[in-house]
Amino acid sequence: MQCDACRREAVIYQPYSGKHLCPAHFLRDFEAKAKHTIRSNGWLRPGDHIAVALLGNAAGAALLVFLKDLTANRRDIRLSAITIDTGISSCPDLMQAQKTAATCGVEWFRCSFAERYGTTMDTLVQQDRPQAARCACRVLRDDLLGEIARAHGVTRCAFATTVDDSAGKFFSNLLSGTVERTLFPPGMMGKTRIPGIRPFMDIPEPEVILYAGLRSGETISCNTLPPGPCAGSVSVDADVRAALDTYARRHPATKFALANLAGTLAGIAAARGPPLSCPACGEPALGGECEACHIRRTVERGTES
Repeated sequence: MQCDACRREAVIYQPYSGKHLCPAHFLRDFEAKAKHTIRSNGWLRPGDHIAVALLGNAAGAALLVFLKDLTANRRDIRLSAITIDTGISSCPDLMQAQKTAATCGVEWFRCSFAERYGTTMDTLVQQDRPQAARCACRVLRDDLLGEIARAHGVTRCAFATTVDDSAGKFFSNLLSGTVERTLFPPGMMGKTRIPGIRPFMDIPEPEVILYAGLRSGETISCNTLPPGPCAGSVSVDADVRAALDTYARRHPATKFALANLAGTLAGIAAARGPPLSCPACGEPALGGECEACHIRRTVERGTES
């Protein structure tokens, strides 16, 4: 198939736009979207130190390469990378994260659940339900990421979140009856209150993978994205992603619509006034201790025993 912009050989078809794009025009389109997201949210400011959450996978590598190019001429902005080893045996090789950071010429900081909490996600999965383990992974990872970021003067943490991630999370929250996670998402990174930015949040996951492959000069398959804490197990999240993928093949705008709806609902909830707050961390809670603080207290109790 030929590129709709220049008639060269296309490498991708965007069903939501109806366009076939060659490598050059795809890269231009991709980076224009990410730059627009950053500009519209005011995510780059003089004096910023941005740390990319790097897990040794294609999405994180793509984000680091993109931000490295974007800030190459900005001496007022510092870029680094942080890797959290959650202790999941099926995760990508974390040394790949170190290699990516070195290739981009940025500082790389690393810490693990085993070092900080005295446990691993493989252990937590064995001790608890898969869904509960996933929630624990999210909270503990963000807390540890925030701790490292604060120790090194980071002002913003960057995540390679895609539109697939946002849509899947929202739909999963609806099905599991935890819609408050969408209505009142955490405002800052863990307990340190460091803001998070997501330049790829309006871009589909396959395009992020293709971008990584084109920028690295090699083909990177989609399965290099990080698996969940319970990879290989049947879960609501896995079922939701599979169902959305199937439906989106016939209705390409589905994931964009769900992601936009999630943002709209969160905006409406925020406009109606702050909800009840957790007495321990101040984050939104429907009453009493929030889920994140409950997880923290449970892990701390287990570490002390």
